[in-house]
Amino acid sequence: MRRKLPINVPNVEVILLRPLEVFAMRTTLAAAAALFATTVAGSAADLAPVYTKAPAAIYSWTGFYIGGNLGGGMASSHFDDPCIYCSSATPTRGFFTGGAQIGYNYQFGRGLVGIEADVNGNSDFKGSVLGGDDSRAMTVTSKADVSGTIRARAGLVIDNALVYATGGAAWADVKQTGIEFNNVAASPTFGAPTGVTANRSGVLWGGVIGAGVEFALANNWIVGAEYLHTMYQDRDANIVTAAGANGCGASRPAANCVIRDQLTTDVARVRLSYKFGDPVPVSTDAYGSAGPRYAKAPAVASVYSWTGFYIGGNAGGGMASSRFDDPCFYCSSAMPTGGFFTGGGQIGYNYQFGSGLVGIEADVNGNGDFKGSVLGGGETRAMTVTTKADVSGTIRARSGVVIDNALVYVTGGAAWANVQQTGVEFFNNPLGATFGAPTGVTANRSGTLWGGVIGAGVEFALNSNWIIGAEYLHTVYEDRDANIVLANGTNACGGRPATNCVIRNQLTTDVARARLSYKFGDPAPTSPAMAPVAAAYNWTGFYIGGNAGGGMAASHFDDPCYYCSTATPTRGFFTGGAQVGYNYQFGRGLVGIEADVNGNSGFKESVLGGDDIFAMNVAAKADVSGTIRARAGLVVNNALAYVTGGAAWADVQQTGVEFNNLASPAFGTPTGVTANRSGVLWGGVIGAGVEYALSPNWIVGGEFLHTMYQDRDANITLANGANLCTSNPASNCVVRNHLTTDVARLRVSYKFGQ
Repeated sequence: MRRKLPINVPNVEVILLRPLEVFAMRTTLAAAAALFATTVAGSAADLAPVYTKAPAAIYSWTGFYIGGNLGGGMASSHFDDPCIYCSSATPTRGFFTGGAQIGYNYQFGRGLVGIEADVNGNSDFKGSVLGGDDSRAMTVTSKADVSGTIRARAGLVIDNALVYATGGAAWADVKQTGIEFNNVAASPTFGAPTGVTANRSGVLWGGVIGAGVEFALANNWIVGAEYLHTMYQDRDANIVTAAGANGCGASRPAANCVIRDQLTTDVARVRLSYKFGDPVPVSTDAYGSAGPRYAKAPAVASVYSWTGFYIGGNAGGGMASSRFDDPCFYCSSAMPTGGFFTGGGQIGYNYQFGSGLVGIEADVNGNGDFKGSVLGGGETRAMTVTTKADVSGTIRARSGVVIDNALVYVTGGAAWANVQQTGVEFFNNPLGATFGAPTGVTANRSGTLWGGVIGAGVEFALNSNWIIGAEYLHTVYEDRDANIVLANGTNACGGRPATNCVIRNQLTTDVARARLSYKFGDPAPTSPAMAPVAAAYNWTGFYIGGNAGGGMAASHFDDPCYYCSTATPTRGFFTGGAQVGYNYQFGRGLVGIEADVNGNSGFKESVLGGDDIFAMNVAAKADVSGTIRARAGLVVNNALAYVTGGAAWADVQQTGVEFNNLASPAFGTPTGVTANRSGVLWGGVIGAGVEYALSPNWIVGGEFLHTMYQDRDANITLANGANLCTSNPASNCVVRNHLTTDVARLRVSYKFGQ
């Protein structure tokens, strides 16, 4: 089997996130907050309904329920190989899911807390190939026929409508398979299995966060829609021969001769539930005081209607992560991640029924550039790789809860982008006269990519026709291959099949944006099922508090290419800290800004270079992290539902310690080679949450946050600090790290003033 020897790397410029982009990400939604505050305050009074004394109580959500769900999503299975094939892959594609849920809700005033468990069956996930430029390669797949979650739910109730955030633990019965085959195209046994496998089955645990809306159709039947983002712990499958022996030979430890898999899913689904028991009436006063406060609104108590067509524009920013896999021409991978700007237009239609709303929307956006990177930094030739999506869009369903001139919603559907994927090979020997010059080898592909998108948002009607809002969207696109070809267009891998001589790309984006829409037609009045007598609590003011929770951290390590290996250690962690902020309430709307600082427990570590005589333990740790976020939400008395987005930072300590990887007395001994780097990393954060005022000053709540940080390089150096890749530039002799976290946490705050 061919084994690439470590060679050193020349200087190639790596595109860095411009400070202006980081600053803009931190301020985009804050600017939206200022717009809301200055524009809406004068309009809220015009939209206020006429309230009457309520002689009747309303629907109660308290009780047990059971039901079913159906939907679809995107599954991304990242395979790491440290390093027998010196390759990695991230097959990503849509799948169908359906199953059943059971749970219990407890309603207190406008607030709701509950717990839910679900079990779902899923269609197949996409597979891929490791080692495309080797004489042997491996087909790798993961399959989760059955999966489920155990989640807490916290929400805001408006009559027969509920909007909620949810988070907890996820599990899946994952069958990971790897089958090695003959990869020589001219061989009579091409495609035949060699007997080497990497299989493992069993339950994997992970974390899940999400949001949803539900509507009570009658006393017992409830329909709804929700989205769930799930990240599972990574797992190793040993590479073994047909006889069951270590696939890396007796001289390498079996513990490092593995294929790793890390699974992530994003699901949007509809649900139908049956609630047991009678609809016991409840009081919805601010703090659960006695006496009904809600009744059928008289004809004169009509409010704004959301039903109708609309058109508008949006602007914001986000983080784009372009994962490049190479199986295996350069024996390298990269995951450049950085901020970008986005802006465009949307068109849609809403239909309001009582306090509920459903709709459909399409948008088209132009985007700023994404960050690029280099494959093959330890080779005499390397490739600059980039993706660019100048134009992208979505086609999404929306489902939300309306109260007067405010709307909070979840959304999900299909996403598309016109992605230009480029790869340009260059001479990587700094001692040569042609250093940096193109060699003629390329890996280019352009065209539309499809994917899935989920998100949430809030909107406020300024008057009869103008609507402002804010939303966040998480998008995952299907992976795509670009053939590696010579200048004359022929296969660059010679005797290997062109289908495996490729550079793969898989794109993920997280966007927070402000939006302005014009609704056509007159605001035909609607009479909500129930209307509050008076606003019982004022959310305006400064607050301070603390939070505690847990989440999943995925640290993706790329090595281009000294160990010719990658790793994505993923595991749960604990977090706790403090937040400070300011809210401004206008009618049913709320905008605000918040900053938090948290301490975190350790993240999982891994190994690079498992089939080499030397290997490296790699780890990332963020003892302290924080965010600066805008918030926009919907208020009903003492309850608040909100979306949030902005900038995130973490003091990340990235470490790499090389050790002797031979099964010998010196096994595990450090060699003195390291790849360490510390300092603050910036990124983007999006999320949603709910809060409840227990008294005029004390507020409790729950929220989830999805954070993506910029990738960063740590130089591989000798014990004396010199460049390990002596004949290649230090800028490509690196170990890269890209960190992603998903957190669900509880919070308590003290609001100053009355």
